[in-house]
Amino acid sequence: MRAVGERELLWLKQYGAPRYPRDPLYKAFYDGQKVDPQLQISFLEDYLKIAPLMVPKQDDLNAPCFRHPDLSPNNIFVSESGEITGVIDWQHATILPIFLQAKVPRHFQNYGDEDSENFRDPELPSNFKSMTEDEKQEEMERYRRRQVHYFYIGFTSKLNKPHFHAMGKYHLVLRNQLFDIAGRPWEGDNTSLQAQLIKTLEHWADFDEDGLPPPPIGYSETDITSCLDRDSKQKSADAQMEQIRGFIGVNIDGWVPLDTFDTAKEKSNILKNEMLQSAENEDERRDFLENWPLQDHDEID
Repeated sequence: MRAVGERELLWLKQYGAPRYPRDPLYKAFYDGQKVDPQLQISFLEDYLKIAPLMVPKQDDLNAPCFRHPDLSPNNIFVSESGEITGVIDWQHATILPIFLQAKVPRHFQNYGDEDSENFRDPELPSNFKSMTEDEKQEEMERYRRRQVHYFYIGFTSKLNKPHFHAMGKYHLVLRNQLFDIAGRPWEGDNTSLQAQLIKTLEHWADFDEDGLPPPPIGYSETDITSCLDRDSKQKSADAQMEQIRGFIGVNIDGWVPLDTFDTAKEKSNILKNEMLQSAENEDERRDFLENWPLQDHDEID
């Protein structure tokens, strides 16, 4: 678990410089100012203090496992009869202990939803028929996400028992999330890693089966409240961007199939114009144009 944090820490210390968040929607959460990498450096150092304590002692949970890192629909080829005929995009595949590999793939997971995390049968609300069309659309999307998560867990429990066993042991989801976030390249986000460290500390007592000592790091109540509030806002912005990408038909990397490019561009312009028209004054219009997330941006700025 230390290797990824050490790699990112070394890079930041050598090349890190103040910058705006890569996601324009995040700018407001940092008062429109450039973000200082020194904070992220301190959080990576905190991560490295607790990382060795997060490794489980059980041999079966440390067994090496080869896993595709991006099992998204774009990377899975399916025949007309429903058979999987190929999986592409293996260049970032890794061999890691199974406790770091056992997780629901990002495109299928619905963490943060109480029903999904407690493996409840997905159901539409009892008053679904009386909802407005917008409310129905929102509930259907929630229902879809719950179904995908539910069926992935269900079939994994039947068809891949070692994977299912590892997913359910000793709060491995928390460890996976912490490992993943610590390994992300820094793009002006000084919140996500600290928020995950805080959540790990909140559940520290749940790791007693591993005989963990008291945590070697901690944060003030003021810092915790401020960080978790900003993290909640960033997650809301992420959800908003996911809806925008879904409407336009573009993936998280900005990729769109060639045969739908013109349609995606038209939808993007329609959405942009509608949001511009909803601005109440010229300042809002200017801020919107500066922070419209689907525009070219200069990595230096």
